[in-house]
Amino acid sequence: MIVKNPLPRILICDDDRNLHLGLKSTLGKDFDIRSAYKAEEALLLLKKSTTDILLLDMDLGTGKDGLTVIPKVLEIQSDIRIILFSGSTDFELVRNGMKLGAFDYIQKGCGLEELRHGFTKALEHRELKKRTAQTQRELTQNTRHLTLIGKSPAIERIRRQIDRARNSRAPVLIQGETGTGKEVVARMLRKTLSDGLLEPFVAVDSSTIQSSVAESILFGYEKGAFTGAEKSTPGLFEEADGGALYFDELGNMPLEIQNKLLRAIQEKEVLRIGSSRPLQLDFRVIAATNREIQGMVNGGTFKDDLYQRINVLQIDLPPLRERPEDIPDLLEHFSRIHAEGSPPLRFLPETLDLIERYPFPGNIRELSNLVLYLYTMGESEEVSPFDLPPKFRMQGSSPTPGKTQIRVQTSNGEGDPLAEPDFYRAVEKFEKTYLSLHYRRLNANVSKMAQELGMDRSYLHTKLKSYGIHQIKGR
Repeated sequence: MIVKNPLPRILICDDDRNLHLGLKSTLGKDFDIRSAYKAEEALLLLKKSTTDILLLDMDLGTGKDGLTVIPKVLEIQSDIRIILFSGSTDFELVRNGMKLGAFDYIQKGCGLEELRHGFTKALEHRELKKRTAQTQRELTQNTRHLTLIGKSPAIERIRRQIDRARNSRAPVLIQGETGTGKEVVARMLRKTLSDGLLEPFVAVDSSTIQSSVAESILFGYEKGAFTGAEKSTPGLFEEADGGALYFDELGNMPLEIQNKLLRAIQEKEVLRIGSSRPLQLDFRVIAATNREIQGMVNGGTFKDDLYQRINVLQIDLPPLRERPEDIPDLLEHFSRIHAEGSPPLRFLPETLDLIERYPFPGNIRELSNLVLYLYTMGESEEVSPFDLPPKFRMQGSSPTPGKTQIRVQTSNGEGDPLAEPDFYRAVEKFEKTYLSLHYRRLNANVSKMAQELGMDRSYLHTKLKSYGIHQIKGR
């Protein structure tokens, strides 16, 4: 037995009986059209049966503003799409209707195809919200456990900031170096909805959005708006309706799109390409950046108005090197993630000491990669210094408390690495001497030095600083 899918149900609430007859005769094959001639009648029908769309006359013939019906309708069926229908050109009234929860507005006297298109767009948006809710149900279980790992004062402060910001709908700007966990913080800002789900979360990688396609990706487009637009497509703002829109690396957003982005955030409405009617949406903006946005504003590469609009609540994430006390907890956390049935890793004290003294230019992401490396390349769950990648072993350090540092002077005043009984101290002395000589030879040109030695410039700069070499120019 073949069961046909039911037609989308549309309730027409208008006192014009000819309108009802006309729509039923022309659109009856595609939609299940039902009639109500008064607001009270429409509310009774909505209580009896589920309806997809309500076409609501803004003036129900009683002299009363039809907008007063909107909250009552949404109280009965929260996921219905309300399309305002009126011959009035009072667009302030229309805007108020959108703010109350109406989805769209169609002016009386329009053609049949415009009505059909309005119904189709409303149904697409309703289906999009259903798919988003289903995705949220699948993701909720995987994202509830998101948390910040560590007990340092910096992490405790950020936890308090997240708890406060979660209860606000104000925009949030998260700043921090690459790999410090900005998206984890952004996801922790989401609210739990009444049904137990987390609110929608739509992530946008600003660096991948090119100016030529940014508008269609963010705001969506109507069928036929441009070559290749074969069907109406919602944008990311619509997908984030009722939740959060997360802009990763906001500083990379094309300058050409920033003004339109500002308007969407400010007005809480978007206009699809090819459409003349804006959609009123409810979304929260969360942005993250590893760049100094204020400097970009001063340089003219980022709009000051957009920066001020987004930078309402600011959360600054510290680099891992500023909270080394959290490294043991993070190692344990990533060991659980990467173990895949293997025994947990055990770090010898001297191994942990080397890891905690490493500057981690890649921050938490680099630490996670280290644990994955140890599980893949290590020969035992007990991690010794020899199991670490070379960059961890060959780094500058201060004397370990409680140990005597043996230093043999040579004619040039540097410690002789061959006279050092501790292998790691000997390596450090050799490295310091080696880097010092190149630093002087190249007259403190760190960029050229990094190029000649085949080293990452930021990592080389960290090494020079750890040895105090950056202070010896001109000696």
